[in-house]
Amino acid sequence: MGAVMPDLRVVFRAACGSWRSALAAGVLAACSTSAALAGSFPERPVTIIVPFAAGGGSDIAARLIGQRLQEKFGQPFIVENKPGASTQIATRHVITQPGDGYTLLLATTSVINNDYLYKNLAYDAKKSLQPVVGIVDVPAFLAVGTAAPVSSVGEFLEYARQRSEKNLLNYGSAGNASTLHLAGEWFNQAAKLKGTHVAYRGSGPAVVALMAGEVDYSFENLAPALPQLGEGRMRLLAIAGPERFPTVPDVPTLKEFGLPDTDLASWFVLMTHADAPAEVVRTLNEAVNEVLQRADVQQRLLDLGLRPTGGSPQELAQRMEEDRGKWARIIEAGHVTVEQ
Repeated sequence: MGAVMPDLRVVFRAACGSWRSALAAGVLAACSTSAALAGSFPERPVTIIVPFAAGGGSDIAARLIGQRLQEKFGQPFIVENKPGASTQIATRHVITQPGDGYTLLLATTSVINNDYLYKNLAYDAKKSLQPVVGIVDVPAFLAVGTAAPVSSVGEFLEYARQRSEKNLLNYGSAGNASTLHLAGEWFNQAAKLKGTHVAYRGSGPAVVALMAGEVDYSFENLAPALPQLGEGRMRLLAIAGPERFPTVPDVPTLKEFGLPDTDLASWFVLMTHADAPAEVVRTLNEAVNEVLQRADVQQRLLDLGLRPTGGSPQELAQRMEEDRGKWARIIEAGHVTVEQ
């Protein structure tokens, strides 16, 4: 008796069933792996690289957030300071680490501005790093010494224009090409002033120079200005942002005096290697947002002159791209350069 031919339709259905089962099992396995990865992170210490020396605003913010994350995850979040080269040393270090999300960069506005200030950067931060979450905005305030015969932006503009016409106007900053320098450039462009820039090595010396009358004005962050405000040795005339700052509500915005609506705040954000898994980035983002919602954390940051932000990685990426264009225009219009 000849061999019985199998029913090809049955065989086909059986094969398809096996194929679908295998596919479904593969999908479930992948999902399980992703879930396990997100659920188990971090399994060892995480390092936050800060591009400035210990004790500054970025360092304090990193340690505050890192401590709360350590409490949440039960793993150390170690802050490591790598100052120098306008944040390039810290940025390059994070880019050269494994793309597993265990090394984070406390990035500042320099991570986008350096593209327009340095012709020969050793890295492409936009391609090599990815946004994780915003931490804080660092507002810029228009400041004058008490020797200046002004008490408002209107009075200052009149005073500054008189000095500008005589080529006597000058302004200080915490450093050449810093965001505070660029804020001064924006102000000159918006108010049609011609001022000479005097760069100092940090906000401390810049504040001292302002109080001594060496410069007519500067843009300052709130933290280094607060001690001098308490002693009545300098004045904050306005904030270069869309709204007043909670801890100094009597300081108006520049737009209240007819200047263009702008936000010249710098920022601190967390970034990591571009290859870090999406599940890890999501875990970190959710955890930091949770930390930033805590009342004690918010108050501590506000007391330092820092406005908590947070948000999704996508929102941060959009913010960074918008700011990239804004600062690039100021740099170009002000002919701001740095020594290579």
